[in-house]
Amino acid sequence: MKLIKFLFIFILQCISAYSQPPSETKETLLNGWYLWDPYQYAIRNDGAGETLTGLDIELVKAITTAAKYKVIYEPVSWKQHQEDLKSGKRDFAAGATYTPERAEYVHFSAPYRFEENSLFVHRNEEFKLQFKTIPEFLAQAKQHQFRLGIIEGYIYADPAINNWLKDPQNQSLIVKANNDLENINALLEGKIDGFLADRIVGATLIWRTNNGPHINEIRLGIKTPIHFMFSKKTISLKQVEVFNDAIQKVKDSSTYNQIISWYLHPVLLLQTIDTKWFHFIEIMGTIAFAISGLVIAYQRKATLFGAFLLAVLPSLGGGIIRDVIFNRKPVGALQSPLYLSLVLITVLIGFIAVHLYEHRQKKKKLPKLSNKNHTVEHLLTVCDAMGLAAFTITGIVVSVMAKVSPLWLWGAFFAFLTGAGGGILRDLISGSKNVVSLRGGIYPEIAIFWGFSLSLFLMWQTNEINPEAIKYGVMFHVAGAFITRLVVYFLKIPNIYFKNE
Repeated sequence: MKLIKFLFIFILQCISAYSQPPSETKETLLNGWYLWDPYQYAIRNDGAGETLTGLDIELVKAITTAAKYKVIYEPVSWKQHQEDLKSGKRDFAAGATYTPERAEYVHFSAPYRFEENSLFVHRNEEFKLQFKTIPEFLAQAKQHQFRLGIIEGYIYADPAINNWLKDPQNQSLIVKANNDLENINALLEGKIDGFLADRIVGATLIWRTNNGPHINEIRLGIKTPIHFMFSKKTISLKQVEVFNDAIQKVKDSSTYNQIISWYLHPVLLLQTIDTKWFHFIEIMGTIAFAISGLVIAYQRKATLFGAFLLAVLPSLGGGIIRDVIFNRKPVGALQSPLYLSLVLITVLIGFIAVHLYEHRQKKKKLPKLSNKNHTVEHLLTVCDAMGLAAFTITGIVVSVMAKVSPLWLWGAFFAFLTGAGGGILRDLISGSKNVVSLRGGIYPEIAIFWGFSLSLFLMWQTNEINPEAIKYGVMFHVAGAFITRLVVYFLKIPNIYFKNE
């Protein structure tokens, strides 16, 4: 009888302990992470192991700090993360989409950001599916036996897609992966025909793996709010409300826009400028800047080395100074031999051309070389305008990557330094009495104006990140700087001087 009574009391205690509400005194919460660049990823530090970072990681840090909690991260797959929340092994997860099934075992926070899903396919297969709506996409995927890569345990932005993925009849077409990088590799290896992903994540990985020429994005036009998920076993609703207040506090602060800018803008900007058209204007500009140095070298009767120095300074000098200020490793000019090689080749061709012409001049009494040839001068100005436009954008990109603040101030400065700083060095070293950028026509002001404009545009874009808008915004500013330089030159628009003669 005593044994039965003891067992009865023991069972009641177990039930009471199990039904007891989660503790609200917990100060350290257990989270997990998996590779999801740019939202969460690890970067290597020189001799100091790895550091976990990313958009979601930094937002979590800001929000948990505002809520007065500490967080421990452990690497875990997204599917296992859900199981751990269900069992109470982990306290919360970031980057989650709401579903009624998940709501049975987790509390959802207020949304802290949004995401958009896209379909990524091989460029050779981008016309395989022709659709305008999600139902058309799913119907054609089934009709064409389209092998679709997904992240296991991931919920996508459209309920119709999620229902299609759960349908037993479609399981033969679904290939599950642990992360989007696995899906990219599977697509390139022909194991799948396409994969679904957050469009920012897809764009980031495609750019980082240099697969832009091979993979194409098909926008689906579907967005969803993103929440934190809290295990009902360990986190109370009262604690969730604390997090909701912290989310709103961070979103209302400048910190939120700063984090968005730091982690999304560099990827989208680099993806935009890593294109053939931008490389072309960079190359033409580099050559034009090098030739401007050769003209001065010819006028000053410089040595071959002197000519090379005067050619390399306007081409690479501003970027090198900028990278030294940022302590950027490696310096951008050292990452690729292309631009230094272009300067070297330009100098050698110029050197040979000048000597051949002078040799023929003595024999046939040809006119002396002059930099007053209007056709040549006009052509050089057009190429120079390309360089100024490209380097202005590059200055902004590196400023964003360096996380300068405020961007509108420092972005404009480093746009000027990258676009015109090398020319100032060239003029100073050549011993010129008139430093063109300081006493000449409107030139550095163009880089400052368009750098300032692009900085403001990017700051405005933090409210709703749109990769297409950023791409066209960059193109607009490249064209704006290029056209402004030509208008100033051909219309001979005078500069504003501090003192009139």
